[in-house]
Amino acid sequence: MQQDVAKMPARILLLFEISIFFQRQVLRRRYGKQRTDIWLKRARKLFKSLYPLIPDIGGRKNFLTINLELAAFFMPMVVILKEEHFSTKEIGEFIFDFADRTCNAAPLPFRLIKRSSYFRKRTIEKWRLAAKESSLRKFPADWVFEFVEGGEDYPFGYDIKECGIHKFWRSNGLEEFVPYLCLTDWAKWKSIGIPVERIKTITNGHEICDFRYCREKKECPSGWPPESNPEWTGKFEKTN
Repeated sequence: MQQDVAKMPARILLLFEISIFFQRQVLRRRYGKQRTDIWLKRARKLFKSLYPLIPDIGGRKNFLTINLELAAFFMPMVVILKEEHFSTKEIGEFIFDFADRTCNAAPLPFRLIKRSSYFRKRTIEKWRLAAKESSLRKFPADWVFEFVEGGEDYPFGYDIKECGIHKFWRSNGLEEFVPYLCLTDWAKWKSIGIPVERIKTITNGHEICDFRYCREKKECPSGWPPESNPEWTGKFEKTN
């Protein structure tokens, strides 16, 4: 978006402060109050400098913009913990715990509404049209993906060929943490009861991310530990 800090939307500042609330819970449990409070004070300042780096992919006209914005909420603390020399996996566990706590704090009525929205015709058509739009590659930092028509086992899916979050984090020298951001999808899906299959992600070294939303109710992987997920390769841990 390449915007000035002064123009940061009020809703983003509010959502970031909500994220700070949940980050504080996770960090204090792990590292104590003193270190946590110092880190969070710095994270607030860092977010103001990182937010303008979020690339433009069409603004509010692109419903995937919110994914870049939400992923940016993780970035300040990841930068701080990396500078503190924590391991990739330990930082990854913070990412997952923060997301898991946030998702499960959502009120049950909200989660039920969210679950029902996934399989509405309007939602499926939105993804179908977005896939066509992505193929035009209007914005280099945007997602590029193909819509997968429903079959016997699932109403729809999509294959992501280029991931906006992966590109954004890689451009900021944080690519090794993106596999953990991918795992937070499982925290979200499990919290709202969405049956999904995914065995590949680009950031784990695969050629695509293969999302399939399933008809039958099935138990979602928990997301943690990473090794319990079919998509996980430990690509960056192997190079450490």
